[in-house]
Amino acid sequence: MPATVLGRYNDILAWNTAAAALYQDFGKLTPSERNYTRLLFLDRAMRSLFTDWEDTGRLSAALLRMETASNPDDPRLATLVGELSVRSPEFREWWNGRIVSHTTYGPKRFRHPLVGPLTLDCDTWTSPNDPDVMFMILTAEPGTPEDHALRILSSWQTAPAPTTHPADTPHD
Repeated sequence: MPATVLGRYNDILAWNTAAAALYQDFGKLTPSERNYTRLLFLDRAMRSLFTDWEDTGRLSAALLRMETASNPDDPRLATLVGELSVRSPEFREWWNGRIVSHTTYGPKRFRHPLVGPLTLDCDTWTSPNDPDVMFMILTAEPGTPEDHALRILSSWQTAPAPTTHPADTPHD
């Protein structure tokens, strides 16, 4: 099942191969690019993954606004909000709506380019040792098409890359 560890401001701190297969390989991004909210608003592939992107984006903006209530003078948070406000008209609009929210569960709907539509259950837990760290896991009922699709994605992600040898290359 796709799992991520999120830090303050939705920074992506860790992920498993299933999460990389569902979203993207976060390891190919610089640490400063590994922010769930930033990717949701600024990365075209991530954005197109969500069938209900507008609801997801509104919630993400509201969650970030909730964070600013606790840390109004945090320069890292101000930089992130500033970047998103400048580069995303939707974020700017929803941020100015001044809505705050906090949610720890619910369905997430995806439109994956390889396996098609997925509806997964999302649960998050806050670390008992650090309130700035959350664990998020997406699950599917065993035996469902979603479960099957996640297994396919994970197997592709963990399979070794095919190798090509000169003898295998077709000749004209």
